[in-house]
Amino acid sequence: MNKLVNLLVLLSGSLLVQTVAAEDIEPLHRRIDQLVQAAQGEAAGKVASRASDAEFVRRLYLDLTGRIPTSLVVQKFLDHCDEHKREQLVDQLLATPQHAIHMQHVFDELLMRRLPKKHVDPVVWQEYLFTSFLENKSWKQLASELLSADGVEKEQRGQARFLLDRDLNLNDTVRDIGRFFLGRDLQCAQCHDHPSIEDYPQQHYYGLSAFLQRSYLFTDPESEETSIGEKAEGDVKFTSVFTNKENGTAPRLLDFPPLEDPEVADEPYLTKPEEKVRGIPHYSRRQQLAPAVVADVNTAFRLNITNRIWALIMGRGLVEPLDMMHAANPPSHPELLEVLATDLHAHDYDMRYLIRELVLSQTYQRSSEFSEPTDDPPGNLYLSFPLKPLTPEQLAWSIMQAIGLVDTTRQSELERLQQENEGFDPSQQAPSVQLERAVHKALASHVEKFVGVFASGNPTFGPTVEQALFLENDELLNCWLVPVAGNLFDRLNKTSSTDEAIDQLYLATLSRIPSTEKRQSLVEFLASFPADRLTGFTQATRAILCSAEFRFNH
Repeated sequence: MNKLVNLLVLLSGSLLVQTVAAEDIEPLHRRIDQLVQAAQGEAAGKVASRASDAEFVRRLYLDLTGRIPTSLVVQKFLDHCDEHKREQLVDQLLATPQHAIHMQHVFDELLMRRLPKKHVDPVVWQEYLFTSFLENKSWKQLASELLSADGVEKEQRGQARFLLDRDLNLNDTVRDIGRFFLGRDLQCAQCHDHPSIEDYPQQHYYGLSAFLQRSYLFTDPESEETSIGEKAEGDVKFTSVFTNKENGTAPRLLDFPPLEDPEVADEPYLTKPEEKVRGIPHYSRRQQLAPAVVADVNTAFRLNITNRIWALIMGRGLVEPLDMMHAANPPSHPELLEVLATDLHAHDYDMRYLIRELVLSQTYQRSSEFSEPTDDPPGNLYLSFPLKPLTPEQLAWSIMQAIGLVDTTRQSELERLQQENEGFDPSQQAPSVQLERAVHKALASHVEKFVGVFASGNPTFGPTVEQALFLENDELLNCWLVPVAGNLFDRLNKTSSTDEAIDQLYLATLSRIPSTEKRQSLVEFLASFPADRLTGFTQATRAILCSAEFRFNH
């Protein structure tokens, strides 16, 4: 009995120690701030002040939902006095369908680089991404699905687009797998070891290529759909142009050992490839790719996605360029990147968790402006929040949100769904998702037009001539800048007080109340339209929508 008591005491003591140790660990967002501050050195005393509530709510909506908040949301947030309101808003937005839609846009651009349709309908692909982010699918699972799908099953068509719509072209596919999943652009290691990066030998490129060497596109003669078939033979040979010595490699990931083919039966195929029959070998080299990429020992996988999410939220990567991770290009904050990646791995690659911790940090919540004039500090010190140009999707949704098109479309879609489904209740999760998807579908053509205009050029500086002309004269915007029941211009037109109307305009477009100077300038401008105040508001709105303040997240 005494032995049992002693054992229980030891066990309980051990448990107590573990519990205390766990409680002593700082939340990730606080560790972020500690590590960023430590790297700032003497410059830590020159950091920008905390962002105002108006700055924060606009920034957060753009980063988590891909659009600015409504004027009502801004006013409610500004009036709310709870000291935890920022954290509450973060949790609220991360759970919305709008967050899933925004992440769908982000990863569509990241993974497909706006490639045109080839074998898979982009709508099916986007639906796959939306559902994945709505369910908060881990990056490990998402990457595994993208790298293993063959497109045979209908349920896999969306995820198979990553490989299929690159035509399994080895040059493009191997390069993009290296960039988007490992943080390494191996393009210059095809003909020889990389001439300037010691960490990128030729065997890295061809080791990755060997996973896909035996795979090919197969078109089903009945359905005419393209999928991936595979042969049981075919090895990778490569020659360096510097040595002319031929080398070969089995599938291998970076510096890990090669994966040798196992012994198989005399018949290597489950289904032998023929003209009208898709080849299926007993052993698939391609199916070894995803497990190798997401394996725990492959730290490049978690370092890469951590760096990309940091760049998405903070405006620049800890490693820049994002796809050039190697020893000669170390992170600006090595310990921080390691801590973030380790924590993400410990949370099973939960991207929503990592985003939450980033936006809760004081590093994220810095103002984009300094209280006093200062020399431009290095961006990698994170003394202030960096200006981030809106993506084409963010710009489209923000303009439609500002002028009230999103809200009027939501109301019309709600009425339609209620007519089609008796008892439709948008306050419930599934109907809410259905409603937002309906709004997204109804406005998709407008977003596509913005993508066509704004996906080219350098968005960091001024707009191109085409972009400027689009914002100033395009018929699409001209049609939006008119009063429609419930939209911004309808509200402005019905507001008798000029000051109240100006407040509404600024809250709807810039998510803030204007300064005294800006207010006076706008009052004087509107006074030049004594017989047609609405025209004055229309021109003022267009000017704001074209301004740098609107086109940047700050």
